[in-house]
Amino acid sequence: MVKSQKLHVQAKGGKVICLGTVYGNIDICASDKSTVTVDKLQGSAVNISTEDGLLKAKYLYTESSFLSSAAGDITLGSVHGNITLENKMGNITVDSSSGYLKASTHQGALDVYVSQLGKVELKSHKGSILVKVPSSLQAHLQLSGKEIDMNSEVHVQEMAEAQKDDGVIITGLMNQANKHEKWIKADAPKGTVSFRIQSWFQSLKLQD
Repeated sequence: MVKSQKLHVQAKGGKVICLGTVYGNIDICASDKSTVTVDKLQGSAVNISTEDGLLKAKYLYTESSFLSSAAGDITLGSVHGNITLENKMGNITVDSSSGYLKASTHQGALDVYVSQLGKVELKSHKGSILVKVPSSLQAHLQLSGKEIDMNSEVHVQEMAEAQKDDGVIITGLMNQANKHEKWIKADAPKGTVSFRIQSWFQSLKLQD
């Protein structure tokens, strides 16, 4: 366990591994093929960036986090708080998100399980997006992409579908959600947005 007001780590070519819990404001910058693997981070502000290396964190409990990678995958377990993820070439996976999540990738794919909702914004400029939610989640949905794939278990009220540019946009409400408070926006202009119902228990079974 590491406790600090501010923890600053820079790595070039090696591995950054944080075992146990790290508390405090955390700034980790890994260049070249350096990877960052973290068990549990708890703090008010967390910034982690990689270039070509994997960025992996099991638990993030933060007021605000900014995680970015140029070409490495970003793989997160359970994240809480205000999280922003940016990736150019790699994929982004989030096993469980509760709070505000903004994730974007230019060429990669997004795979996100939303367990409790604040606001979720997902964008893949050239790839596809998979969004999984529990059946009880209250959410205002706005899904847009070249194709939208929504299975029959998803019950959406006030559903509307419209053509937009070369794709389709679907809006609606899950479980009588308030339009202004909790929403999921997913945009994949060149790919498919898939929307699935999945229990929390199922999401655990699919993890390593």
